[in-house]
Amino acid sequence: MTQEVQRILVVKPSSLGDILHVFPALALLRECYPKSEMDFLIHPAFAPVLDYSPFPVSRKILFERKKMGKLKSCLPEILKLCLELRREKYDLILDFQGLFRSAVFARWAARGAVVRGFAHPREPVSALFYSEKVDVPPTHAVERYVNMLDLPDHIKWNRSAFPLPENPQALASLTAKTGPLPPQLIALIPGARWESKMFPPELFAQIANHIAAHAPQTAFCVIGSKDDIALEEKIAGLLHPEVKLLSTAGKTSLAEMMELLRHSAAAVSNDSGPAHAAAALNIPVFSFFGSTDPEKTAPFCPQGKVYQLPLPCAKCLKRTCPQPEAEQLQCHKLDPEKIASDILECINN
Repeated sequence: MTQEVQRILVVKPSSLGDILHVFPALALLRECYPKSEMDFLIHPAFAPVLDYSPFPVSRKILFERKKMGKLKSCLPEILKLCLELRREKYDLILDFQGLFRSAVFARWAARGAVVRGFAHPREPVSALFYSEKVDVPPTHAVERYVNMLDLPDHIKWNRSAFPLPENPQALASLTAKTGPLPPQLIALIPGARWESKMFPPELFAQIANHIAAHAPQTAFCVIGSKDDIALEEKIAGLLHPEVKLLSTAGKTSLAEMMELLRHSAAAVSNDSGPAHAAAALNIPVFSFFGSTDPEKTAPFCPQGKVYQLPLPCAKCLKRTCPQPEAEQLQCHKLDPEKIASDILECINN
C-alpha cells in the first residue's frame, strides 16, 4: 500500500509482552505512513502502555473481555465495541493477535478496508476474515510482527532500539511513593503467569546477595502486582541485612512500573511482561527460561542474557511441570553466582 492510508486500526488486545513486541512494527508503520492516524484495540489493563507507543495512538478502543464473559453484560458490551469500531473509517487494519475473536472484530471494522493478518494465525479460522494474508517464518515475535507489515523496499529495519517517551508525571508519582531512586538500581521480576515460568525466589535473593557483596552501593526492587507481594516478602527475608530492597510490588501503576524500569541499571526476570517492558526501554535483561522458547519470546534487547539449561524437556510449553515429583522443575536450577557475575560485568562496563 502507498500513502493513501489515512487511518489505521491495530488489533492486539493482550498481553503486555505481546503488545510491547509490536512496538518496533509500529515505529516502522509510522515511518511508512507518517501522515496517518492510528487507533488501537486493547484490553483495559494494558491501555496505559500505549502512552509509550512509537506511533502516537489517536484512540484507545477498549476490549472489555471480562464483561463479554458475563451473561448480563456480554451482548451490551459487544454492541458497544462494534459501535466504537464503526466510528471511524479505516484504510488499513492489522490483526496482530491472530485469534478468532480479534479477526471477527477486525473484519467488522473494515467497511472495505484492507484487513491484514498472518497466513497461519494462532487460530487457523482467523485467516478466513483477512483480505491480505502474510506468510511469515516462525521466528521471534518481534520479527514476525515486523514481517507482517509487508514493508516497501525503501523502509529498512535494522533492529536498532528506538527511545520510548518519558513520563514525568508517572515518575513524580513513583518517587512520591519510594523517595528518590537509588543511583544504581536493579529490578527483580520474580512473578509470571505460568507456574513453570516462576523460578524460585531463592534464586533472585542469591543473585542479589552476590551482586551486593561486590557492589554494595547497588539497591534492588521487586517489580510485580499485588499477587507478587508474597514473593517480595520471601526475597526480602532471604537477603543479607545490609542489602537494600525497595518495597514496590503491588504499589505501582503500569506507567510507574515503566519509569521504575527506565531508572534501573538491569532487570533480572522470569519470562514475563515486565521483562519485555525493560527490553523496550533498552534496559539489559537477564532472563530465565525453562518451559518456553527464548528464540521466539526472549526479551528483545541487545544487552543482557538468556539462561536456559540444555535439558531434553526444555521448551515443553507446559504451564505446570509434567515430570514426576522428584524430578520436577530441574530447569529452575540455574547458577546464581554465574548470573550475578554476568550482571556485574554488564553494569560496570
